[in-house]
Amino acid sequence: QQQQQQQKKRRRRGNRTKDGRKDNSVMSKHFPSRSNDSTSAAPKLEYKPHNTLLVQFTEETSTWFECGRNTAGRDDTIHNAQASKKLSVTKNTKEIVAKYRRLADEIFSHEVALSRQGGSSAYSEKDEKWVENTMKRGTLKDRVAAMSVVVGSDCLHKLYALDLLLDLAGCGIGGSDVGAAPNSRVGQMASEAISDLFANSILPHDRKLVSLDNRPLFLYEGGKTLSPRVLLLWRYEEMIMQRYASYLSRYLGRTLSGEDEQSKKNALVTASSLLVNIPEGEELLLTLIVNKIGDPSRKIASAAGHQLRLVLEEHPVMINVVAREVQQLAHRPHLSPRALYNCVIFLNQMQLSRDTDDNSADSGGSLPSSLINTYFHLFEMTCKKSEAANSKGKNKQPKNSSSAMKSRLLSALLTGVNRAHPYLPLKDAGMERHIDALYRISHTAPPAAATQALMLLFQLAVGSGDAGNQQTSRRDRFYRALYSKLSDPGMFGGRQLTLFFNLLYKAMKYDSSVERVAAFAKRLLHTVLHLPSSIICGTIFLISEILSRHPELELNDGPQGQVQFDPSKREPQAAFDGKVNLQNELWELSLLAHHFHPSITKFTSNSDGKILYKGDPLKDFALAPFLDKFAFRNPKSLDKQMKRGESI
Repeated sequence: QQQQQQQKKRRRRGNRTKDGRKDNSVMSKHFPSRSNDSTSAAPKLEYKPHNTLLVQFTEETSTWFECGRNTAGRDDTIHNAQASKKLSVTKNTKEIVAKYRRLADEIFSHEVALSRQGGSSAYSEKDEKWVENTMKRGTLKDRVAAMSVVVGSDCLHKLYALDLLLDLAGCGIGGSDVGAAPNSRVGQMASEAISDLFANSILPHDRKLVSLDNRPLFLYEGGKTLSPRVLLLWRYEEMIMQRYASYLSRYLGRTLSGEDEQSKKNALVTASSLLVNIPEGEELLLTLIVNKIGDPSRKIASAAGHQLRLVLEEHPVMINVVAREVQQLAHRPHLSPRALYNCVIFLNQMQLSRDTDDNSADSGGSLPSSLINTYFHLFEMTCKKSEAANSKGKNKQPKNSSSAMKSRLLSALLTGVNRAHPYLPLKDAGMERHIDALYRISHTAPPAAATQALMLLFQLAVGSGDAGNQQTSRRDRFYRALYSKLSDPGMFGGRQLTLFFNLLYKAMKYDSSVERVAAFAKRLLHTVLHLPSSIICGTIFLISEILSRHPELELNDGPQGQVQFDPSKREPQAAFDGKVNLQNELWELSLLAHHFHPSITKFTSNSDGKILYKGDPLKDFALAPFLDKFAFRNPKSLDKQMKRGESI
């Protein structure tokens, strides 16, 4: 009798934790140590069923991932175990994981059975029966609502309700619905409930889920004791991880790859919300959203880009990861031109910041540098594809549509380069190898793309302000390219006209060569002499501003020799064969002084840097504003109206 009493006392001590609470721990005799004798077989794990619930939800621990915080080994992982201890065995084997998974399934089954017997829910038995009956026989909306209430009240012991919701969405675990696509309305209702439960009740917001493979199960192969509560929570976490992965890959992935636009929009919103709030599965969610940027439907592609921008607003640190995913999509082979254009548009609209870390620039880790390399690589690929198609005669698309898409793509690429260039690190010389490609664009591309290329070349050649022979030759090359575009009438029309005049003004303003500025003014007047009135007014206003910036070019009456201008010269500094006097050389102003447009004659009389105008001549003097003024002019007063019998 004394021996029996001592054994009972030992059992009581072993079944209590340090703070005196009952723990129902599995003792070391149930987890026997591994024998050094290789001939002895490893004993089978045994488990003594518990009589009370291991996991009980309270006000302090309302979720499963908050339970057992004070239990030893609750948050252990293989990485933590390897970092804290020097162990001979540092990983789990398949046999160890399978053995503990079977034991955990037994504990979980017994835990669910106890919850059904004792009633772990806060509702009465009558309410539970009503909810169970509603889940089986109610309408679709009532069934989904009842399942959501059951899972939200006790997500661990009522896991079967979550499985029912997953079955409705067509993404159950191991059920007969594998591969079956549900009705769109049923799937949408179930998906809304599932995503709300995962985001607000089931998944933690501060960490990712951990499977049993990444738990230090090998530590408990010796004499160390593993609490059944900890093993149960570890196994339940793995179950939730499997169900969440099935929901993402099978429901969201299948819906986004379907044809219903409204379902795809809803799936994009759900994926974006989960990506913002939940760390688990962020790689898969990001891939699903980014892939929809290349969707054939413009609405879906636009919605995907909008959702990604919303994600970046909530998590700006993810900009490098999102940019890398979009860059990988843009580099896919056989990508349609529309999808490539959507990728470039999203990249050039991202908000960048200056990276002051020189090491990141050297290692290629700077985001602006990576974006610029991507833009030029895509430009080279586009040029090679068009050349190959033209040489083989495979370009069967209409010339207007293909050329328009190419022009838009080039303009988008160069817009991205212009936006990313100011944020490059100071010691980044990555743009040097792309200068030849930029000059190629400026000479061969349509006017919009050529203007963007010249704007970027201006930043590289003139905007840096460096001195030296190399910088001087680079500046001369830029001015030659810009000078050649002045004789192209196509540059003075289209949506890039304001940008082109802005570029001309900055280039002539910061030029230190008087002869080159005079040659630019001369060729500019030659080209616009027969163009619309708004362009002529803009040109005269531009020359007036340049004269005020360069006092040495002011008109004077001093005696000067005869100077000839050669319009065929490619070098603007060699266009005049002597010292320039703009009063004698700009004879085009004498013609414009007798122009039919009154604003042109007014601007010409004050073209020596004294034009006072605060508007935009390119827009104010165009035909459309004139017609608007003519159509919507104010009515005349009564005293000025025509009298009866008076001739018109």
